[in-house]
Amino acid sequence: MGIYEKFFLKGLEPDPLLTISEWADSFRFLPKESSAEPGKWRTNRFPFSKEIMDVLSPQDPTTEVKVIKGTQIGGTEIANNFLMTYMDLYPSPMLLMLPTESLLKKHRQMKLVPSVRAIKKLAKKIKPGKTKNDLGDNSMMEFPGGSLVYAYSNSTANFRSLSCRIVCLDDVDGYPDDVNNEGSPIALAKNRADSFPNRKIYINSTPTLKGISNIEKEFEDSDQREYFMPCPFCKELITFDRENFVYDFDEENYELKGDVVYSCPKCGSLIEEYHKTWMMSEENGAKWIPQNPGHPYKGYRIPSYYSPLGFLSWNKIFREYLKAKKALKAGNEKLMKTWVNTRDARPWEEQFIKVKVDIQELLDRKEEYTAEVPRGVRILTAGIDTQDDRFEIEVVGWGEGYESWSIDYKIIHGDPDLLETQKALDLYLQKIFKHESGNLMRIYAAGFDTGGHKTNTMYSFCKKRYLRKFFALKGSKDINAPITTGRFSLKNKGKVPLFSIGVNTAKDDIYSALTITSPGALYMHFPNKDIYDENYFKQLTAEKKVNGRWLNQSKKRNEAIDVRVYARAALAIVGIDPTDLANQDRYFFYQQINQSQNTQKKQRTFSKGIR
Repeated sequence: MGIYEKFFLKGLEPDPLLTISEWADSFRFLPKESSAEPGKWRTNRFPFSKEIMDVLSPQDPTTEVKVIKGTQIGGTEIANNFLMTYMDLYPSPMLLMLPTESLLKKHRQMKLVPSVRAIKKLAKKIKPGKTKNDLGDNSMMEFPGGSLVYAYSNSTANFRSLSCRIVCLDDVDGYPDDVNNEGSPIALAKNRADSFPNRKIYINSTPTLKGISNIEKEFEDSDQREYFMPCPFCKELITFDRENFVYDFDEENYELKGDVVYSCPKCGSLIEEYHKTWMMSEENGAKWIPQNPGHPYKGYRIPSYYSPLGFLSWNKIFREYLKAKKALKAGNEKLMKTWVNTRDARPWEEQFIKVKVDIQELLDRKEEYTAEVPRGVRILTAGIDTQDDRFEIEVVGWGEGYESWSIDYKIIHGDPDLLETQKALDLYLQKIFKHESGNLMRIYAAGFDTGGHKTNTMYSFCKKRYLRKFFALKGSKDINAPITTGRFSLKNKGKVPLFSIGVNTAKDDIYSALTITSPGALYMHFPNKDIYDENYFKQLTAEKKVNGRWLNQSKKRNEAIDVRVYARAALAIVGIDPTDLANQDRYFFYQQINQSQNTQKKQRTFSKGIR
């Protein structure tokens, strides 16, 4: 038989009728590079994943599947199984989108490529990459009958002209509301599949803010399924919900005492965690039940309580909860927000709209530092706000747990376009500060506002001084953007390394920290200096949160909050965690004078920095 006859006859063969879960159980191997349990995939380890994968299979008519999830429930592997099954058995044009280019590259290199490479019969079908172990390149994987194109949500260029049968949208709460003024990247990606009646669109994410969360909106536009399981005692079907977990804890230190158990809402029996393996098995009656029946799209909510034994335990989940509860009592809601999003798989409902801090209380908190830079400070950064007639600068010291000390606030009057004003700024940023240990410190990194009317001037100023860690900053429109991704763009007029910063996230952190009233992690110290007056604190607290975004609706001066954001962004860009410095008893000294601080002698260490 000739080769043409062979392929002709193969083309007449019917599609294999394997569902995704069947394919995964038959062929999937978890690579050691990216899995806590490398080896053969077993759907019964994540029994709740079976229906999700099978609904994504071509045998099921559902076109959109949405998953709102906690962590450690196998969400990434569900997506990988989905993509790889179609690559192997049902080749088609496919699209995979993640929030950012850096996350996409990391996912491809650390998870997707190793997963495909672990399945030899599939890896052989993929066009090789430039290196021995690579498959495809940073733009796509190609295979007979189709391709998997990679895209990231803040750019439409890499998928604008595509038509795709398969669309996988991962971690959608990291997507912006609008991209390039063309609309929602979720809607744009979904539109790529319009021409395929047998399309499959898979959307998943942990949620973020209520009313803002993309996955919350998608889940609401579904039949909203919950995973019901038989109680091992009364056999009634129940779900795992936060309010029914039972545990003892030290009410003073918020520390867990003993093991967490679950109280059956039907019979009141206490269920130990080992029971959940039996409970979650479909063979014993566990099943997904829609709470909004009749909707054409299927949605699934999976909190971390369902994480299989050996992954994330109930004890760990509720230790984190108690830690978050303690922080919330002290006025810091950040840990509880993270817990609700990533463990309970629910969007966080804002607890406040305006900063609930009394100006007089902040004035009363001013303190006499025992030195220009207190002992707890490990590193100095600065934030610079650019106005038409001045620069405003704050120098901030950072210590363990991101406890912070305002060190100095300086206003340099003059047109920023003028060389003499720029020289004055440059000179101030070279200022030497004396640490309580007797050693000398300089500003290690600085973040500069490049918005407003002085953009080109600030581009030029920062570009010449980039090696001094003077970073040009631009605020991200995405309210969920991280403070920084650590990556810069040169796609600007000045070809300056320009860092996009999550202004909204930084302000969340700062305003949350302002409510903390006791020194320690996140607490903000202010010196007893005249410039830290009522006007300063009014600027610091000028903004209100409206629909998840911090806004200066009153149009009052707010430079104090802006410079603090830029100082925090500078710290994030250099990637230094002051808690790590504290754990290692290290400081960023410009010059060490007092050798008693460390027996190892050091000379000038500003550029190399750390001791």
